[in-house]
Amino acid sequence: MKKRHAALAALALVGILSGCGQAETQPADNTISITPVEQKTNGSQIDKSVKYEFSGNHADANGIEIQRYEWDGSAWNKDDYGLFTVNSEKVGESSGIIQFDPETDAVNAEYNINIQSDDFGGSMQFADSSKLSGLPTEWLTSAVAMREEKIDDLAVDIEIPLLVRTFRTDGTQVLVVIDAFADPENSAAVKHSSYAEAYTVKFVKNDNL
Repeated sequence: MKKRHAALAALALVGILSGCGQAETQPADNTISITPVEQKTNGSQIDKSVKYEFSGNHADANGIEIQRYEWDGSAWNKDDYGLFTVNSEKVGESSGIIQFDPETDAVNAEYNINIQSDDFGGSMQFADSSKLSGLPTEWLTSAVAMREEKIDDLAVDIEIPLLVRTFRTDGTQVLVVIDAFADPENSAAVKHSSYAEAYTVKFVKNDNL
């Protein structure tokens, strides 16, 4: 009997440990999951969209902010007119998509930004940069990076990059990675670009809504 009790106790312990392992892979409460759907890394960005799916896990969020940045040669600066927002009390309990679609097939096409959810509707907005549209197009090349790994535990009010895009006007191409936003000094693609832009996302709790 003692051996049987010991065996049952061992099985119970295995079950507990297995349960703990499974729990660690689940999103924590009050966080957001972000999953890349269409990946376009290590190449040019001409006519393919970049898409993410998001899902709230009882997150205390009522808004989504997409911020556009421009590289000034030494730092990323927020575009004064590049903050795009969607507000809804249902954000933290909802799922949906965040998608970037080039407006045309031109190399330097602006992105249309589409945020949609069956739970709260959504919004489509577009960027408008005179610097980007003013680039000479004859020898223009671009490279784009997006996140490759799913994030299960994005906290509310934490900003992360979703897309980095660089341009060169000499016909050559230097590949870019998503880490170039956080660490531009180690990115040849950004440092030696003719123009570079980035888009970030932040799920927010706005007490004034």
